[in-house]
Amino acid sequence: MTARPSSNAPGWLRGPTFDITLILGVLLVALAMGGLALLSPALFVGVLLVDLWLLAYPHVASTFTRIAFTRADVRRRWFLLFALPPLVLAGTAGVAGLGGVVALSSLYFFWQSWHYTRQSYGIARAYHRARGASERDWLSELVVYALPLLGVLHRAHQAPGEFYGMPLWCPPVPGALVAVAFVVALLSLLAWALRLARSREHRSVGALFIASHVVITIVSYLLVEDITHGWLFINIWHNAQYLLFVWASNARRFADDAPPRGLIARVSQPDRRLSYALLCLGMGAAFYLALDQALSLITWPMLPVLLVVHLAVNFHHYLVDAVIWRAPRRQLSEGSCSRGRLPVVVLGRRELAELRRDRAVGR
Repeated sequence: MTARPSSNAPGWLRGPTFDITLILGVLLVALAMGGLALLSPALFVGVLLVDLWLLAYPHVASTFTRIAFTRADVRRRWFLLFALPPLVLAGTAGVAGLGGVVALSSLYFFWQSWHYTRQSYGIARAYHRARGASERDWLSELVVYALPLLGVLHRAHQAPGEFYGMPLWCPPVPGALVAVAFVVALLSLLAWALRLARSREHRSVGALFIASHVVITIVSYLLVEDITHGWLFINIWHNAQYLLFVWASNARRFADDAPPRGLIARVSQPDRRLSYALLCLGMGAAFYLALDQALSLITWPMLPVLLVVHLAVNFHHYLVDAVIWRAPRRQLSEGSCSRGRLPVVVLGRRELAELRRDRAVGR
């Protein structure tokens, strides 16, 4: 039976190369690309196109590597694959019909802010379990949530009125509420930093991840004045991070397949990273090109069809993520998975059952 990592272990998800790339590499790419986009409108458009075609579309496509590439996944996730898309499309069209473009853009801005924060929370929890901790780290979780909340309240107080050329509605937020959120975020961040300085127990690679979350949130929501430019920073960060994390999850999931059976098992092997990236890139490009081609044949002046469908794809992705990365609490309490790699939170039910059987026989 594999021993649990000590509380002083760095708590890698896969190892130094992968984790440093996931944390610092992605952060530097997001800051560099976002900074480049600030230099001129032409560069902004260029960076946005790179983000969309090389990161955003493949990141949405990578979700389906978790639910659509094996028979077991299709049987288990049939509702997410077949029933949920028309429901989300109908709901998105309903929002557009009732509230117009402003309702769609506002829903997108606030929901994606929550979606990005939940991804940070999930990865922070994964690192927390990877170092063998069993109790929840409430202070770290407060930091993860407090900074984006401050950022969103700050944007609402700004009342920019427009987001990516679309009208944006924000609830009226008084400056006093932003000030309270700022104090809460600052105090939680100071308490977290003080704990790191005093206690070796919490000095881990997971703390480095939370620091990266703090940096990108401050840059995206507070330092960059324009809401659209600020969004681009955190969107690049989110997309690239998600692609790496899903690949790592699939690599762990199919690590024991010898030989690997099926397309997703083959491209998820550690020596097939490029193949996996090309698969997600090809899937994303093919899907969105076909979608835009099909929508170009539709004429419906009463409803922004292109916007509705594209946002429905995003909203479906948000909902699928909320389901596939959630595991029952009794499973989460089992701690880190064997070989000290990805924690249980990224495993499916089949993998969890196999893990429990392995532990039962002391393997």
